[in-house]
Amino acid sequence: MVNASTSRRSQAKELAVLALLYLLQTVNAEMLRRASGALDNRLAGTAGGRVVANWALIQADHVHPLAMVVCGLWLGGMAVALGRGRRLPRWSFDGLGLWFSLRLLAEYLTINGMIFEGSKVEPGVLLGQIVLYLPYFVITWGWIFHRLDLVNQDQPGRIVLLSETDQTRGISAFDYYHASISTLLNKGKPTIVGVSRTGRLLVLLYLGMVLGLYALTFARILQLTRALI
Repeated sequence: MVNASTSRRSQAKELAVLALLYLLQTVNAEMLRRASGALDNRLAGTAGGRVVANWALIQADHVHPLAMVVCGLWLGGMAVALGRGRRLPRWSFDGLGLWFSLRLLAEYLTINGMIFEGSKVEPGVLLGQIVLYLPYFVITWGWIFHRLDLVNQDQPGRIVLLSETDQTRGISAFDYYHASISTLLNKGKPTIVGVSRTGRLLVLLYLGMVLGLYALTFARILQLTRALI
């Protein structure tokens, strides 16, 4: 009974994380629509910029609304089942997590693409988009590390190692989200170390994306400062 209760509690926490990602994704899509709409309206026939704008608008106006309806129904069904005391299958979490991870990558590429046409869009809009993207970024990566290293594993630490966590007290799901956030706040100083080949590749990708976000944020702040002056 204790194990069943603990399992439902851990599933409820993970469902809450996915619901938060759902809300953050909705906000990010609106910012993406504003940035891409401004870019599309101000372009003077730039081929590269129009590709970026069209790609962003397809995501914001077509892919995202349909996906959010599906994900919303999916989350609602999971919440009802969990509220009735049922144990949810692992794939129901993984399906949502995979979608949010793919959106993470798609938005990252879009934000990077917009830097080449940033002068056509108000810097404050793009800076706001990056700032709102950061919580989604760190929470999604926290879920990825938690899913691979903790869920269905005999013991944690075989995929990635959390360098600032006391290993003697045990590892919880919260530690992975904390490590993901700490790495971003520590100016890219890694608090997550890859152990296996998969773990090292994931950490390398994560740190590379963190450095890219730092560069993008700095560029937007500089652009915004120049616009104000």
